Amino acid sequence: MKKIFAVLCFSLIFVSGLFAQVSVDPDDTFYSLVESWELRGLINEVPPLRPFPIANIRDILQTVIEKGNERDVKNAQMYWEKVTGKPWNVSVQLGATYKKDAGRSDFGEILFSIFPNVNGDVTLFDSFVSMGYDLGLAGYNHNTQDYLPIFENDGHDARRNKVSLGALDLFLEMNDVVAIGKKNIFAQTGIYRSGYGPFIGSGLSLNDNSYHRTNFSFTTVNPKWSYTQQYSAIGATFSFDGGFIAPDKYLAFHALEFKFVPQVSLAYYESIVFGKRLDPSYLMPVPFIVAQEIGGYNDNLQMGIALKVKPYSGILWATDIFVDDFDIAGFFSRGLLDTRLFAAFKTGLIYTPANSFCTRVSLDYTMIMPYTYTHADYTDTTTGTITAGMYNYLNYSNNGIPMGSSYPPNSDRLSFELDFLPMPPLHIKLTSTFLRHGNINETISDDEALAYLMAGHGIYSTDGGINNHPLMSNPSGSTGTPIASSNKLNFLDQDNQMYVLQEGLGAEYSLKKYPWGQLTFSVSYLFEWIRNKGVDADIFPGQGSGITPNGDGTYQYGGSPYSGSDLVNLFKNQWKGGFRDVINNYFSIGVKYQY
Repeated sequence: MKKIFAVLCFSLIFVSGLFAQVSVDPDDTFYSLVESWELRGLINEVPPLRPFPIANIRDILQTVIEKGNERDVKNAQMYWEKVTGKPWNVSVQLGATYKKDAGRSDFGEILFSIFPNVNGDVTLFDSFVSMGYDLGLAGYNHNTQDYLPIFENDGHDARRNKVSLGALDLFLEMNDVVAIGKKNIFAQTGIYRSGYGPFIGSGLSLNDNSYHRTNFSFTTVNPKWSYTQQYSAIGATFSFDGGFIAPDKYLAFHALEFKFVPQVSLAYYESIVFGKRLDPSYLMPVPFIVAQEIGGYNDNLQMGIALKVKPYSGILWATDIFVDDFDIAGFFSRGLLDTRLFAAFKTGLIYTPANSFCTRVSLDYTMIMPYTYTHADYTDTTTGTITAGMYNYLNYSNNGIPMGSSYPPNSDRLSFELDFLPMPPLHIKLTSTFLRHGNINETISDDEALAYLMAGHGIYSTDGGINNHPLMSNPSGSTGTPIASSNKLNFLDQDNQMYVLQEGLGAEYSLKKYPWGQLTFSVSYLFEWIRNKGVDADIFPGQGSGITPNGDGTYQYGGSPYSGSDLVNLFKNQWKGGFRDVINNYFSIGVKYQY
């Protein structure tokens, strides 16, 4: 296998490169333009799932070319050339990223990257059948995770099974989408990222920039309503830290949206994560909350609503509420602060002015409650036993990467973005974000903290992230035992919190197409300030036999006796001692050549 992979590397690296396809990449700028055109009433009946089939993309572009103003027409014509050109392109992208720490007088090591690629769109029978593809390699000289801003997903799907070629590590980087049908009813399948909801690139349920999946979807779009259903194969990883990977984990998603009037729409959606079996129940257009009963409520179900209101042309107020688990009885008997609520909430304003070089302005706020997206898994279906080295087939992650928001549980974030298209070949983007994050384990009880400490290493994560679930192992029961603290809200009420401020500027410019090809240049800068980096580290790492009860209410650790409270405080103080303030500066440049 590795020999075949190596041959493929050598055969592609000199002739191709990465150039995102509109029909494959749901995070392409095209979808932000679609948002603008829809808000201003140029187009209607936009598919709910991104990316769109070629038939829909061409129909949208034709409509805008006919109805849009001069600037709309230029933008639409630029994309029209992309999707109606030759069915194959070869290109190469070269990039370099510097990450500079404020405490250093020189730049750190440089991340060099190369993306050789073949891409294009193929249509048959007047676009009734279409395929978009983006096939190639990704090569790096360092680990890309070390060069990403905190809580940001990688823009590429190259993760595992590398082959080294000198100083470069090479990975397969491939996505494709096959669509069958007409613009108002169609099916899609392939391996690609998919996105849902009004917040492109930061959705709560299906995030456009999460890791790619093997997908099969069905969609129907109508003037008053739309329905979409997707069934995806995803990767399971270790329950403790998201490491390694295993098959037989699945995600099902569907959404029903109604347009009451042209200015108001409301969607109800469900997603469910399950594993170690194929379940045709989730292929049916029936409520997942009912279908999961057939399997004994062993799967991980989420529900959500998405409201969109367009009070004026070009303005959208959108709200997305994603609910993982909610103790309704506790809410009415004890109130919100004393209630289990695993949920995410996002609301924001989007403004897309007409005939302006500023194409998009957005301001949004996101809340991710403690334990949202997390879920425990067990060693078998008869007991609630949790052991080291287990795979998690139930949490809301794919290959260890969150499928919803990339921010960790117990966080909130305020984000402001500006998009400029002064001329179609030039795209400029400014971003500003402020995030808070607390580690939920700082506010659990001493008894719960001791249970974590006395567990074996590699069983429980206590870093406050997506692997940090609220259940303890229970060999005598069919499910794990929830820690009592998870029945309270505990949202950002920790004494020690991490704060993140990011300010970014990026630009991309494409030269005119020539017979020999086209060049695209990009440059970006991001300033990042992190206060109390280390809050997202384990507070109570399992010590196993390192802690021994003395039988009198005290514990032996490191040759000394401790009360339970003193031992918990010892580890809390060690955790606090790891806090540090960080300032990072990220500089990136890139060039793409496409023929």
